[in-house]
Amino acid sequence: MESLNAIIKSLSFDWRYFLAQIVLFIVLTVVLNQVFWKPMLAHLARRDKSIKDAYKTVEHTRHEMEALRADYQSRIVKIESDARTHIQQAIKEAQSERERILAEARARADAALQEGIGAMEREKAEAFDSLRERMVAIALTSVDKALGSAVDTRTLRGSIEERIAARS
Repeated sequence: MESLNAIIKSLSFDWRYFLAQIVLFIVLTVVLNQVFWKPMLAHLARRDKSIKDAYKTVEHTRHEMEALRADYQSRIVKIESDARTHIQQAIKEAQSERERILAEARARADAALQEGIGAMEREKAEAFDSLRERMVAIALTSVDKALGSAVDTRTLRGSIEERIAARS
């Protein structure tokens, strides 16, 4: 029982120790608050602010990037539209130039054809005149050989030329 009494005596409540522990707890709390908690909370607040600022910067950069992308897309669409317009205009100009060149070529071909037809008509007329002259000469030579100098050559020539002209 003595050991039981010793245990009970050791478990007895002592106000001096209790007050000393309360004072030490309060001093420890004040010291920890000044030395550890306030700097730790200030560091955590700075870290939270830094993270928030980083998120704001990322969000701002994302919005800026989207705006730039939209601007880029609109510029590409405008450039493609301008390119299509220029291509279509170039095609129209090329087609009109082609038509102009073809018209010029047709006009030149028609002119060359008319010139060729004119030349052929002149050559034909010259050939007929030459043939007519040869026929008249042959006829005069034949009549001269057949009749001699009894026939007037000028009158006979006029008569032959009239007959040839009447048949043509």
